[in-house]
Amino acid sequence: MISTIAPRGLMFVLAMVLVAACTKEPETPVAKATATPAPAAPTPAAAAAAPAPAGQAAAPSDDLYVDLEGDPDEGAPPLTVKWTSTVEDGTPPYTYKWDFGDGSPASTEANPTHVYQKEGEFTATLTVNDSKGLNGSEEYDILVEKDDE
Repeated sequence: MISTIAPRGLMFVLAMVLVAACTKEPETPVAKATATPAPAAPTPAAAAAAPAPAGQAAAPSDDLYVDLEGDPDEGAPPLTVKWTSTVEDGTPPYTYKWDFGDGSPASTEANPTHVYQKEGEFTATLTVNDSKGLNGSEEYDILVEKDDE
């Protein structure tokens, strides 16, 4: 008996949902939509110079997502590190400035290789600018020390 009641009950519920959906009155909008041209977006330089509206925090100046990785990130001198950079949320072309943290000249390559000649802890910094003036930077630590054997 339950096996005949369950399908009938389901059919009844589906019929009620269908009737309710088909007989619903259309809603009238509260306000009428009008098209208004959007104001021109400020240039990145103008946006950076403009103060934040009251009650809002100023936007960070680093708008690009920048990531870097050094392989290997530790070892004995001379340590040759292959750097890999990733940049997101910007408009190419990008300009790169690598500070390897050891006093050596900077590099402008996207993915340079650098040799650390002396022992020490070094912090490499990558700063990237895009074609619209946005920038971002990231740091990465390298440990250069002789092996204890």
